[in-house]
Amino acid sequence: MKQTYTIGEIASMLRINVDAIRFYERKGLVHPQKNKDNKYRIFTMNNILELLDVIYYRELDMSISEISSILHSGTKSSMQALLREKRENAQRRLLFERQLIRKIEHIEQIYEMIDTNRKVSVRKFPKTWIMRQGYKKDEIMKSQIENFTKDQFVMSSVFYSYHIENQEMQNLYITMEQNIMEEFEMSWDHCEELNLGTCICKVAKMEKNILQKESLKDMFQYAKRNGFQCEKEIYVHEIPLTSYMDECNYFAEIYLPVKQKNETR
Repeated sequence: MKQTYTIGEIASMLRINVDAIRFYERKGLVHPQKNKDNKYRIFTMNNILELLDVIYYRELDMSISEISSILHSGTKSSMQALLREKRENAQRRLLFERQLIRKIEHIEQIYEMIDTNRKVSVRKFPKTWIMRQGYKKDEIMKSQIENFTKDQFVMSSVFYSYHIENQEMQNLYITMEQNIMEEFEMSWDHCEELNLGTCICKVAKMEKNILQKESLKDMFQYAKRNGFQCEKEIYVHEIPLTSYMDECNYFAEIYLPVKQKNETR
């Protein structure tokens, strides 16, 4: 006589929810028998193997309808095509996850700079391309949300440019670094480069999401001490460390493009 199992035993064995097993049964992916006396489900090793198939295909990010098609009417050629599609999707996710890790590491560096009260530094601005730009924040942000994929939205950055003398906002840029675009095989042929060159940089708190003049004093002092000539605009990359609505944890990376006084661009 074949050994049988209850639905609870199967759920514990496979580490899945009882409701999930019932759902797969309703979808015709697993076929337990029912006890005629008490209507309880009776599972055998064959049913466990059915569930293992479902778990495997779910891990490949296949939908219930795709799994049903494979189990009931799948062919070698259709299976190959489906696996090829899933492989490409998985590779795309790996690219996204790799870039996401880099973004997380960058945010962790921002926290460290805040916690250690690290002051200004000099940095070469990475090769970056402008995806959208304009003066009206709501209009540009709406365009970004509507037209970017999820990957593009997460990996893009928002920069504001301010006039160096009066700190009035000049422009808004939606940007993406070239190394990210290369990994995602995105073209920058029709994009304008945001070329800031050498920059004096710091992280500063944004008071009520507004750039404070006090945040810039040590940057100007650093430029003067080290023989740098400041360009006409300051670029601000806003970083809400918790959420856009949390003013207490709203910081920004500030980039002040500079050149040596005897240098020509």
